[in-house]
Amino acid sequence: MIRTWKVMRFCAKTSVSIQFRRQFSVLSCAQQRLSTVLYAPRGSRTIEAPEQPQASASSDTTSSPGGSDVASEWAAEDELLNNRKNIPNLRVSELLKDVPRTKRLPERDTDREGNRKPATHKKTAIEKDTLQMLQHRYQDPCESQERYDKELKVRYTILQTNDDRHRDLMMLIGSRKARERERKLVLEGRRLIMDGCSAGLRLEAIVTSDLKLLPELALKPWPKNCPTFLVRRQTMMEWSSLTTSPGLLGIFAEPPNLTELVTRNATGSKRLPVTVVCDNIREPNNLGSVIRSCAAVSAKEVILLKGCAHPWDLKCLRGGAGAHFRVPIYGPIEPYQLPEHTRSGSIFVIADNKKAADERNGFQWRQYDRIDYGSADHVVLVIGGETYGVSDDIRTLVHQLTQTEAEAVPDRKFVAHIPLANGVESLNTASALSIILYEMRRSMLQAEETA
Repeated sequence: MIRTWKVMRFCAKTSVSIQFRRQFSVLSCAQQRLSTVLYAPRGSRTIEAPEQPQASASSDTTSSPGGSDVASEWAAEDELLNNRKNIPNLRVSELLKDVPRTKRLPERDTDREGNRKPATHKKTAIEKDTLQMLQHRYQDPCESQERYDKELKVRYTILQTNDDRHRDLMMLIGSRKARERERKLVLEGRRLIMDGCSAGLRLEAIVTSDLKLLPELALKPWPKNCPTFLVRRQTMMEWSSLTTSPGLLGIFAEPPNLTELVTRNATGSKRLPVTVVCDNIREPNNLGSVIRSCAAVSAKEVILLKGCAHPWDLKCLRGGAGAHFRVPIYGPIEPYQLPEHTRSGSIFVIADNKKAADERNGFQWRQYDRIDYGSADHVVLVIGGETYGVSDDIRTLVHQLTQTEAEAVPDRKFVAHIPLANGVESLNTASALSIILYEMRRSMLQAEETA
């Protein structure tokens, strides 16, 4: 094993200049003793190259050819170290001239002619996977196919996502504004489609996810010029407004005269002189049930004030179960337009259980079955949502109407109260309305029989 002192004695006796790399090893001590470049501490040496030894006749006294290069490298390192210590006269660009460039230079933003190139966005792996999934989902390479079922004797179309008709149906089903613009109605489920056909609406298209559901419609004869589209089950679930899609959608044309259609469907039933005013009923299902109860009692009309759900919403149509085509519906309208739908001598009944014995603005608080509905020629029943009830603005408006008109009926303003038991605070809007409407119907028919 060669010891350190032997190496140092050998280097001292020999006349050959040995160049060592700077490293943390046993030879670093000998290198610092023999090399004149390393006399000064790191960071304080100058960049001048060390003096070359004088040439001698003997070849042993000549230095190695790479000595000056090593000294220049050490000088460059010391200069960079000084620059890191915020020493002025920074010359990093000059020091890096001879450094080989291993990285590729970025592309220029302009071409040879000086025109600016359009910026290109490099997609990440996640963006590529998302784009591929969307292309597979919404850009089906297959085309729609026309087929004929011999057992059902129905010609249908297997609708693909890249078809324009697929896009039109998706917009029509998902947007109420699109339905109003195209004057179309969408009914979902076998029962609603059959109710629409029995009401006299014109069926324009049927969308289904299973051909076995078509015989359940029992449309005889099958409507002419009515295309049938077959879509995927997943697509039908996305279009449906229900948690579990029934698998059938019917596209109907909006009738040109809805009042005429309602009058034709109500032939043979006597209309009660009752106008139902809905105030701030925001739930479409509840509003559909309200319209259904009004059609069942055969009320004269239903008026929706601004703030209620839209009567032609898909959920409201489903809650109505075809009642939209059997009772006149107006609105939503502004409250100041309400006097146009009332008559002189009418009595006003507000269904509200919020406060006990509430007789503000001259209203009389009574139970719903102790009001004489048959003593008036017309009854205006105002009902609000279950949460907020009838607003104070409507109470004020009714008070103004009863003050300006002639007092033909002495008692014209009532607050109908429905007694509840077992700690129940309120009833559903449609349930409360049904109770009061059928009590009105009983009282009016009894008054007619007595007269």
